[in-house]
Amino acid sequence: MPKVLLINPPFNIAKASYDTSLSVGLLSIASLLDSRGIAVEILDGARQDDFDKKLRLELPGCNLAAFSVMTMQVSQALKISRLIREINPDCKIIWGGPHPTFFPAQTVQHRLIDMVCVGEGEEAIYELAAEKKLEEINGLVYKKDGQIIINPPRQLHDPAKMPLFNWELVPREILERVQLIPSLTSRGCPHRCTFCINAILKNSWRPRSAEQVLEDLRVIKNKPYFAGKKLRFWDENFFVDIQRAKKIIDGMIEQDLIIPWETTVRANYIREGMIDDAFMAKLKKSGCYLLSFGAESGCPRLLKKMKKDINPEDVISSAKAALKHGIIPQYSFMIGLPGEERSEMMETLSLIDKLAKLSPEIQILGPQAFRPYPGSELYEECVASGWQAPQSLEEWADLAENELSYLSIENFPWIREKDRDFVESMEAFVRFGAHSIKSALGSSVKAQKLLKIGFILTCQLRWKLKFFAWPIEYKLAKKFVAK
Repeated sequence: MPKVLLINPPFNIAKASYDTSLSVGLLSIASLLDSRGIAVEILDGARQDDFDKKLRLELPGCNLAAFSVMTMQVSQALKISRLIREINPDCKIIWGGPHPTFFPAQTVQHRLIDMVCVGEGEEAIYELAAEKKLEEINGLVYKKDGQIIINPPRQLHDPAKMPLFNWELVPREILERVQLIPSLTSRGCPHRCTFCINAILKNSWRPRSAEQVLEDLRVIKNKPYFAGKKLRFWDENFFVDIQRAKKIIDGMIEQDLIIPWETTVRANYIREGMIDDAFMAKLKKSGCYLLSFGAESGCPRLLKKMKKDINPEDVISSAKAALKHGIIPQYSFMIGLPGEERSEMMETLSLIDKLAKLSPEIQILGPQAFRPYPGSELYEECVASGWQAPQSLEEWADLAENELSYLSIENFPWIREKDRDFVESMEAFVRFGAHSIKSALGSSVKAQKLLKIGFILTCQLRWKLKFFAWPIEYKLAKKFVAK
């Protein structure tokens, strides 16, 4: 029987949050393979103790090693691929995930990599494990006689036809450390945000039925290692079909499936006919404690440019509605888009300030620096400004080394030189300055507590004065964390 290793490589910078989560993508692939009789093992370099030792033990009997690779994992993924070649040269190596999906030809050119899976990987990995001919596997990019072959794209999966997660396939040490249980009730998103991978890859919204979701929750509630833990509906957009969402929430209440949970939602969904006051009360009753919103910017011009289809007033209204019912509103932001002026960045900071003053319960993520993904309208603007992506996996690995995020701002020609320090440091100044000291201490970046407190105090002062020039302490902190 063929054996498949599903590998999540370590990241280049350790974060505490990796220890308390799990790879939803690999679990989904593993569950499908297992349901069809394929032997499969998940190895997670970001979360497992003794990952190297376990990898070496599993490699001799492995026929296929399938990687999930983000840009910040490229360097480690290359090292593991090299080890596989040394220990088991007959094992086929396939890379999937965000980075290979955006750069398939460049990725498969590498001598260590046999194939790339573009987009969702469950069916493609199964067909490989079942020894289907390469030319018949849609979504596959591979090498043949020195040439790169790009097969037709694969039709998007129907989540309703996929098996529920088989939790026993996750290494027990990961399950026991998980703090936020993932339940995937849908895939994709119907909206058109120009920066989003779903819009770029045309990942339309596809749901599981309410009945399937409730069955998943029933299984989760019966697992002793999940007792007392919170859950996240791991969807890009949980509330697209509001009637389906209402069936799920009503089912949770009526069938005693109440679990503390969180999920994503759009700010303009908080309105009559969608998530009104009565439904918000039901969300709270069913266990909802946090709703995560993509606010992105406080500048109306940029929101329009991003095709976000919301406005700052929607953001403030959604915060007030959630707070009314004791639900934590969480907002993510970005700055440094092509053509963004400093005054427009300050509009974003102003909106963040308004949110922070509404309640200390409100959580702010970012503003992260905008980073370009191929295929988007904004990417073309970045290219026009002089941006050029690295031309090999080794270049990507070198570029990402000792970085906390995908790509370094100093390499972004669309951001004016005088704004680069501002853009790069702002996430830290908001994270540690706009929130309470207690909240800031909860950051997942690992550092000595005394140094962390000193940095937090300077950020608190900067935020109070709205003075962000010469971020010397940020640069020092970044170098320290990178080590």
